[in-house]
Amino acid sequence: MDPILQTSIFLLALYHFDCTSGYPNGQVESSCYSMVPDHGASAQSSTAPYSLSLSKSTYSAGQRMTVTLAGSSFKGFLIQARSGGSSNPLGSFTASGNAQTLYCTTAASAVSHTSGTSKSSIQVTWVAPSNTNSDIQLRATVVQSERVFWTGILSSKLTYNANDTSDTSPSNSGFQHCAPLYCIFVLMVTILWI
Repeated sequence: MDPILQTSIFLLALYHFDCTSGYPNGQVESSCYSMVPDHGASAQSSTAPYSLSLSKSTYSAGQRMTVTLAGSSFKGFLIQARSGGSSNPLGSFTASGNAQTLYCTTAASAVSHTSGTSKSSIQVTWVAPSNTNSDIQLRATVVQSERVFWTGILSSKLTYNANDTSDTSPSNSGFQHCAPLYCIFVLMVTILWI
């Protein structure tokens, strides 16, 4: 066979083995800024079959509210709160079960899935920041399958209301979940310090 034809066939075959980075464990810190998964495909342009709802329409510093992502079956997600066109996450999350917090710009500034198992809804708690009074919107990226995902799924806007102080007390639920390697690191440092 002609060497040029062999090389062409080899390159064509290699092209079909698209390199992707899937994270079924939800450790997607590499997507914090863009909120786009590295799956070797583009986001869907159709209306997302998911909704991102909030338990409140206003917030005050430190206020806690429930965030619900629901819709068709999905395997992965990433949720952040942002103001306007900013790419900096605001506030923090607490999560359990099918969700875990991520360190994007600060601790627990985003939340994602813990496994690639199918789910139709998740609930997490978002804690409003104390250093802003601008309108905030939560946004999500939802992965239905490796190459089928939606970005820019938005909640309703949260407006700042300094007089709304309900649900601002800290949770007494004990320790928050943390990434296993981080916990091991903290434990090792603590043992060595003693």
